[in-house]
Amino acid sequence: MPDPTPSPPKKSDYLHTVDLCVLFYCREAQALQILLHKREAEPFQGHWALPGLVVNGAVPDRTLDDAVERLRASDKVNLPLAWCEQVGTVGDAFRDPRCWSSSTYYLAIVAESPSLNEQQAWFALDSVANGSVRLPFDHNTLVAATQERLLSKSLYSSLPLTFLGTEFSAPEATAIFSLVLARPVLKTSTRQRLLKMTEAGYLRETGRKKQGDGGRPQATLQNLKPDALYLFDRCFLE
Repeated sequence: MPDPTPSPPKKSDYLHTVDLCVLFYCREAQALQILLHKREAEPFQGHWALPGLVVNGAVPDRTLDDAVERLRASDKVNLPLAWCEQVGTVGDAFRDPRCWSSSTYYLAIVAESPSLNEQQAWFALDSVANGSVRLPFDHNTLVAATQERLLSKSLYSSLPLTFLGTEFSAPEATAIFSLVLARPVLKTSTRQRLLKMTEAGYLRETGRKKQGDGGRPQATLQNLKPDALYLFDRCFLE
């Protein structure tokens, strides 16, 4: 009976990449989307994949942060990031057909509606995370793990607010928490947390209003610490 275990690559090469899961809140569709890049070289040339780059070998990066910034500024991303954090590192002899490889992958968030080039496109996050949209390598698994990180961290922190930019209304905050947590969030619960953030110096009232649902103007808040997260003293769903 043949051994069902695939043979490892015969090459002695090794690849380490940095990959970005760049998420965007599409208000028109009321959905979270993820940025994909069409691969220009083999393997999987012409396939949609996570934007990434190789960091071992003759590269200018001195640190992983340098590599992330190089990727962010490249044509594969070229977008301002409102948030970026490392999710994890994976590696084995089978994820890349070329050789033994590993990847350090990141959760990144874009707050403003960006323009994309011909090699970029937004896809529904849920469809990529659950495998309905098939990606090469193990990118579907990386996206699913990133979605899980987003969900778990949003239970006790202000992370979803980074999708809204530096100014937003309380109803918008309720909507993004409900979307990220995949269940309705009470308006009173959201307002209590926004009040705590205001008292702690993370938010302030702007004195301005913006059009809300039903045409009613809604007072807005300014995020004074967009690069920091506020940690709530209890789970958002309690």
